[in-house]
Parts: sequence; C-alpha cells; structure tokens
Amino acid sequence: MARLKKNNKKKIFFLIGLIIVCGFWFGMLFFFERKPVLADTTVNEELAADYENYEKYEKYLKYKKRKDYRDYKVAKEKYAFKNIQEKTYYKSQYDKYRLYKKDPVRYRQYANLWDDYKRYRNYKNKYIPLKKYAKYKKYNKPKYGKSEYKNYGSASYKAGWERYKNIMKNEANLGGSALGPEISVGLVSYDKSYSKSNPFTFSANKNYLVKDKNGVVIREVTAATETKIAYAGNGNLKIFDASGTEVQVVEYVNLEAQDGNSDDMIFKVEPNPQLSFNEYRGKLRVRYVDEKDKIWVINFLPLEHYVWGMGEITGTGDNDYNRVMTTSFRTYGYWKIKFSTKYAVEGFKVDATPGNQLYYGYDWEKTHSTIRDAAIETRGRIAMYGERIAITPYSSWTDGRTRSWEERWGSTNYPWCQSVADPYGKHPTKSTVTLEAEGNHMVGLSAHGALNLADEHNWDWDRIMKYYYTGISLNVVY
Repeated sequence: MARLKKNNKKKIFFLIGLIIVCGFWFGMLFFFERKPVLADTTVNEELAADYENYEKYEKYLKYKKRKDYRDYKVAKEKYAFKNIQEKTYYKSQYDKYRLYKKDPVRYRQYANLWDDYKRYRNYKNKYIPLKKYAKYKKYNKPKYGKSEYKNYGSASYKAGWERYKNIMKNEANLGGSALGPEISVGLVSYDKSYSKSNPFTFSANKNYLVKDKNGVVIREVTAATETKIAYAGNGNLKIFDASGTEVQVVEYVNLEAQDGNSDDMIFKVEPNPQLSFNEYRGKLRVRYVDEKDKIWVINFLPLEHYVWGMGEITGTGDNDYNRVMTTSFRTYGYWKIKFSTKYAVEGFKVDATPGNQLYYGYDWEKTHSTIRDAAIETRGRIAMYGERIAITPYSSWTDGRTRSWEERWGSTNYPWCQSVADPYGKHPTKSTVTLEAEGNHMVGLSAHGALNLADEHNWDWDRIMKYYYTGISLNVVY
C-alpha cells in the first residue's frame, strides 16, 4: 500500500512537471506569435457628422416634397379648370382684358372682363407653378410630415448633405508626382502658455530656410544647427537660436530645404512626446492656432513618404500582408487629403495618432524598411469602387466574421464593406463584447485575418484586399 502511494506521488509530480513544461512552451508560442501592431481606424468623425446631416436634410427634402404636393392639391382645387374648353374660354377672356389694359379707349368693350381675367391669372400664377409637384404624390404620407423635419432645412444641414454627396461621386483625381499628392500631418502641439517657456527645437540633416507666412526668408540655417520656436504672445511666434537673436512672426513659419529638394530633407523635432520618434521627412510648419490656443508642428510630405513612416505595423509579417496594409494606409490617406475637414482650423488633414493612422515618421522608416519596400511595390495603388475612393476601415481582430458598414454604422453608401466570414482573423479566446470594447469595429479588413491568409494560406495581397472589400479594384492613381 505504501509502495502504491509512493508510485502515485511520482505520477502526480510527473504530471505537474509536464503541465508546467507544456504551459511554458504554449506561453512562448503565444508570446512569439507574429501579429500586427496596429490601432483601429474607425469611421472618421467628420464623415459621420456629414452623414448625419445628409440623412436629416434628406428628411427635410421629403418633408418639403410632401408640403409642395399638398400645396399643389389645394391650388388645383381652387384654380385649375375642369376641361380644355373651360381653359380655352378663360384664356380668350384673359387676352381680351390685356388688350383693354394696353389701350382702354380702343378696347373699352372688354372692360367688364376683369373677373374672367383674374380667374385665368390665378390659374397661370398660382396653379401652373405648382403643377410640377404633382409627381410628389408618393410623399403624401404621414411618415414624411413630421414637424421636426422642417427644422433640418438650414444651411448647415445642406452643407453637410452636399459634402456627403460629393464624397459619394468624386473620382481619385488628385494627381501628384511619383510619390503622390502632399499630405499634411499634425505631429505634436503645446498650449500657448506652456510654449512660452518650453520652445520647440528643430535641426536638420542639411541646410534649411525659415520662412514667414508670406514666403519671406527670415533665417538661413546650416545643417545640424538648432532653431527654437515658441509662443511670444499676441498671436505671434518667436524664432531664435543659441545666440539669442530673436525674430517674431504672425501665425506660422515654414521650415524647408534650402536646395528646394524636400525628399531627402530630415528634420528633428524636440521635445516630442512620441517617445523616441522625432525625425520627419519633408517640410515643417509651426503654427499658432488662435481658436484652439495651441502651437502645432505640422509635417508636409508626399503620401508615399507618409506611408513609409506608418507605425500601425512592424513589417515583420509576410510581404503580401505588408502590401495589403500599405495599400490600406495609402487609400485612407488619399481619401483624407481629398475630403477631410476635421482639422481645417488647425491647418492639416490628419494627426499622427491612432485616431487617424499611427505615424512615426523617418525613425520608423529607418528601422522598419520592409514597410517601405511593400509601399514601393504597391506605389500609387489605392482601393476604388467604380470611380469612388473606397475608404478602407480595418481592425485588429474579429469574432469570426466582419461587419458591413450598414450593420455597424447604419449607412448603405459603402457597398464594398460587406460582412464576410473571417475564421482567419477570429480571436482565439476573446468574446465579441470584449473585442468591441477594445475598439475592434470589425468593419472591412481584418488585420490578423490578412496576416493569416498571407502567411498560412499563401494568398496574394490583392486577393486578400478583394476578399475583405467586396467589388473593389486596385487602381494606380499616380
């Protein structure tokens, strides 16, 4: 009996050891799983606001059509003629009285036709203009006559309606060089009070110019030499260097390459709250935004260079996956350049945070060259649906299927975002509620699904794109 207990103890210790070892290796497999580092790109706020305005203005238009039809019905009852003979008779009387009005002496025999003249005039002026509304009969229903709908006819609702309609029909026609159209990115901002004693410091890899808003050169700076910019008060910025020489300007200054070539111009921005990411290609603008009481540093660069510095992924996945993601980044950026107004006051199209797309600039590009390589391989290509730019929402995980745009956000105007089966991007443990709470809207591309399809199923990047975005084409637009 004692020997049996001893053997049982050995078995128990063996099983415990086996569980620990298996658990360790399972944990290591999970830890080293190749998965994208990205943040969800949700439907942008200005598009949602414009869509809301669009829907409300559409209700107003139907309300107005109902009212126009009902006005037409009243006018028809009061002023229309019963038949062609009656209309012909009153038209003749109307014409005779008009002769009398022109020459009362010569046509005095028509002086007593005033009532007939007025009868036809009312028909002409009060019924005929409304006759075109007879086609709105289908709107003569109570559901179109809610009193609150008349409040949706203001200029602001109409403006949102027009912007949204524009989005639905515009082509990708921004043009641009081989590196694409220019995008403006809000990098970092300070409150004006903080900026007074904490200036931004700039340096560059080659000589650069500091210009005021009118393009006047106010400072020529050699490579690696620092320029400091801070808020001076009264809406002005002050520009100074180590010598203490100070110049003040209104609203903003631009920093750009002295030789005119911004493609190899690298600026360093300090201090930058974005950890160690503080180098950026292209041109910079330091702008005081009075409406927000902030000083913004804004990066201007070609769209391709923007994609090269995208911090949404590490680039360690399959190359077809990297091509999928860089094409999605480019499409999103292209759409933003063309349509975004969210940051119009600040003076840029996107910021560098996950609220748009995570942008780390030249630092990320240097250390994650596979992202740049994939962007070069897909250069100029964006997703389109017919002639429309197919904005490309994506999220990290799904619960086994993606959601249509209509299911998630209520609009039928994005037909390329349909629900598709996604066993490839299904999270192994998390529930739908947890995934949604973590920001996975599950509309459009599933990033882990795309990674799995490229890595484990050998799908080409364009096949993956067309699986998650129904009916799109991948067009070269520059």
